[in-house]
Amino acid sequence: MAPAHLKEPPPPKRKRQRGELKARFGAILFVLRGNWQRLRRWSREQTWTLPHLALFPVVMVYEEVLLRLFGGAGFFQSLIYPILFGLAAGLVAACLTSLFRAKISRIISVILLLLIGLLFTVECLVEYSYQVYMTIGSILSGTGNVVGTFTSDLLRAIFFGLPKIFLFFLPALFYIFAGRRHIPARRYRPAFVGILLVLALLVQGVGVLAASHGHQSDKYSASYEFNTATQTFGLVTSLRLNASHSRSTTSFVLETVEETESETEESTETAEDTGEAEEDYGLNMMDIDFESYNVLTTDEEYLALNEYVSSLTASSKNEYTGLFEGMNLILICAEAFSDCVINEELTPTLYRLAHNGFYFSDYYQPSWGGSTSTGEFSFLMGLAPINAVESMRDTQYTRNYFTLGSQLQRLGYYSAAFHNGVYSVYSRNLTHENLGYDVYLGFGNGLEDIVGADSANDLVMFQTTLQTYIDNQPFSIYYMTISGHCTYLSNYPQVYTYLDRVKEVLGDSYKDTTLYYICYQMVLEEALTYKAGIADNTVICLTADHYPYGLENSATFGNSEDYVADLYGYTYTNSWEQDHNTLIIWSGCLENEYQDMACEISSPTYSLDIVPTLSNLFGLEFDSRLLVGRDVFSDAEALVLWNNYSWVTEQGKYDSTTGTYYPNEGYTEDEDYISRIKQLVSNKLNFSGQVIDKDYYRYLFG
Repeated sequence: MAPAHLKEPPPPKRKRQRGELKARFGAILFVLRGNWQRLRRWSREQTWTLPHLALFPVVMVYEEVLLRLFGGAGFFQSLIYPILFGLAAGLVAACLTSLFRAKISRIISVILLLLIGLLFTVECLVEYSYQVYMTIGSILSGTGNVVGTFTSDLLRAIFFGLPKIFLFFLPALFYIFAGRRHIPARRYRPAFVGILLVLALLVQGVGVLAASHGHQSDKYSASYEFNTATQTFGLVTSLRLNASHSRSTTSFVLETVEETESETEESTETAEDTGEAEEDYGLNMMDIDFESYNVLTTDEEYLALNEYVSSLTASSKNEYTGLFEGMNLILICAEAFSDCVINEELTPTLYRLAHNGFYFSDYYQPSWGGSTSTGEFSFLMGLAPINAVESMRDTQYTRNYFTLGSQLQRLGYYSAAFHNGVYSVYSRNLTHENLGYDVYLGFGNGLEDIVGADSANDLVMFQTTLQTYIDNQPFSIYYMTISGHCTYLSNYPQVYTYLDRVKEVLGDSYKDTTLYYICYQMVLEEALTYKAGIADNTVICLTADHYPYGLENSATFGNSEDYVADLYGYTYTNSWEQDHNTLIIWSGCLENEYQDMACEISSPTYSLDIVPTLSNLFGLEFDSRLLVGRDVFSDAEALVLWNNYSWVTEQGKYDSTTGTYYPNEGYTEDEDYISRIKQLVSNKLNFSGQVIDKDYYRYLFG
């Protein structure tokens, strides 16, 4: 049974808030209607006209500049690109509408203007809510059930985004009501339209030449990533690049990109230093004859993948290999978790699990540009999610051979996955059983029968579901939590349950909204307190899905302050400052019989390292060459990468958005080293995408 203090319903003032929201919504509509009537009166008084050919070039530049103004990137940074590409796209649209007689041209123009306004509005709201631009495919595949689940959040985003929505649709509205008078449509001769098309191609060519040879050329080609490309070149260009990159073939550069040994203190202690004979543990490598596979296929992409993997050096087994062999495993993906909430007095269980097992002092959970789904993908698959939320969705069709669920399932482990939110969000009902779990339960397909009315409470989910597998050992369990989900409001049960305690410990160190966020994470603290007591033969592994972007000013819907900066103690300016976190890999045995094995991992690590590290700890048969991350106890080179091609190593950090390299203390800027790591990152990201697109594990393992 859940504690009584967690069952108290929200206070009734929420009804008053809904009433206030409705009143404010009506007031905004009244103001907009009044202003629009003034605009119409003004329009009737004007006698000027604009050539119809100029409509779309002006509109496309306007929309691109407006999106740049509302987005997170610097307004003037590379502004010439969206202007050039916007002009080119607008000229093409002008050519299209000029081939028809006036009436049809006007209808086509209205439709195009509405679609353009909708496209830019949707991308603006996505960036507003998730702090990242997403491809159309990702939006369509990832938002359906999410919208249904978080309708209030969506309505709040639309409500506070009404002025922006109005501005994006302003060209369409103006053309509908005043275009006949001021921008009359007409049909032009094909020869003139041809000249206009040539002009569009010339402008496009100038833009392509500048983009592909300027200082942003990597983002345009080799290091393309949708969010970064949108910020740099504009939305129209990033959509075009996304279409072209989705059709590109597998390509790896194998020269000069071999990985070196890690330079951490643990791995650099040699046999000569210790005076002991170095033990040869062997390699984490499977017996795969790539040459025989090559004989059986003519598919160039499979051949390229085989050549790439066979060129890699497998990482070594080590003294930690098999440490957890035969134990139970509980994987936890914690919604919007941040290591900033870990406090020895306030969250003693989180502190204990983070510091008394393997302590990861330089860990990152990249946000990947796709919210929770991409965080889950990187955690469970050990690959980078190249196609945003589509990456996870596509796993329903692939052979997911190296997930911890699949590996332990093959060994006969009892397996189950749980999510205390709507079961079908992000298509988990289609993907998670194929990730190696015999059953997946969420709210709507059976979890409610176990947890009852408190299905959205992590503690209740952990308590009640334990009874379904505790007698089926060894077990492999996966939890996707929800208690930490935004928005962080004062009238939620988590806040009035924990706020006094949080304030007692933290005092006035944080602002109110930040304190509310910490209250939400206190539910996870209680849930882990319950789990940590089950046995010494169970391993708990926890990471976040993404940084708490719900604390940022745009995602808190109407607040002007950046509460992530309040939580962090600084305003982040790059990927590693945004996504720093901690990883928990803990078992009671690390506090008892294997206490001497507990240690700090100070080298850079991230979510893609979890699968190979746990595979090694559980003594599983896996091939380290077929995963992007590394076993942190091996001799593999430490590398953390983001899908925008930024990276962190033991020698330094590279920010792809600015093209700047920051060497760590004791190192200098080495162009050869930077070039090698850049290509290594490109290879690993390319490989991640092709494993899913080509179903590569099924090709290898049947």
